[in-house]
Amino acid sequence: MRADISPQSPELPIPAATLDELLRAWGLMRLPFTNDDKPTPLFPVPTHKEITELLDYTAALRSVMLLTGDPGTGKSSLIKTWIHSLEPKRYLPLLITQASLSATGVLEILLAKLGLRPGFKRSTNLITLEKHLADIDPMTLILILDDAQNYPAPALEEIRLLLGLGGRSRSAFALILLGDCYLLDTLRLSVQRALYSRIGARAALGPIPRADIPAFLHWQVARAGLDRDIFAPAALDLLAEASHGNPRTLNLLSQAAWLAAARSSSLTILPEHLHIALRQVPAALSLAK
Repeated sequence: MRADISPQSPELPIPAATLDELLRAWGLMRLPFTNDDKPTPLFPVPTHKEITELLDYTAALRSVMLLTGDPGTGKSSLIKTWIHSLEPKRYLPLLITQASLSATGVLEILLAKLGLRPGFKRSTNLITLEKHLADIDPMTLILILDDAQNYPAPALEEIRLLLGLGGRSRSAFALILLGDCYLLDTLRLSVQRALYSRIGARAALGPIPRADIPAFLHWQVARAGLDRDIFAPAALDLLAEASHGNPRTLNLLSQAAWLAAARSSSLTILPEHLHIALRQVPAALSLAK
């Protein structure tokens, strides 16, 4: 009798679950620990209320405000949420993120964001801007510079000069400078003393206190559609220590740990899942140094 030597079909590997399948297994409506592009309510901490009030006063007085904090503490998120709350008939907020602008470039991009065509001469552009500000008065222009610590000195000096445009009794617009913790020291330098002397308010965003981290994580999970604690106590302690309370790092580590847990069919984030996340997220390592 002839032996059957036909090749056997090899066992096919089980395909990895898709992200949508992992979300459904957890009962989540969307990916947790991530921010939408749309302005969303911020996790409530006392400093946010205080800073928002200072922003309101700065806009109303057409003053200059400094908002500093380490990367990831939520400066941009706070500002975008605040912008969304402004009365459109009273305020015209403009957020500029191009920190490499020259002095000439500042005026040109300001005009472009206002829907105006920049000219080739600075004098012409100044007249155009002054006329536009007069046309929209009493509406207040709010100029917001992100990563202000990266702006070259000539660009910041140009902005200071623009504050006095038209020789008015008060500034031509409100100015809000967002930057890292070194921004204040940068403005203290002699080359920036004139702008430094105009600062009417200063605020700083810090890390989330250790006692508030569980509530922050629960809030993030609830936004994704799940109303329960998902971290084992030991994993939560490890996360708090590794992140130092930095909101962005908390989210990055939590999301990576959640993915590790979901892929291992666990409905709880355990310390081993956090260790996987720690190997994947460089920000946690830099904070630990």
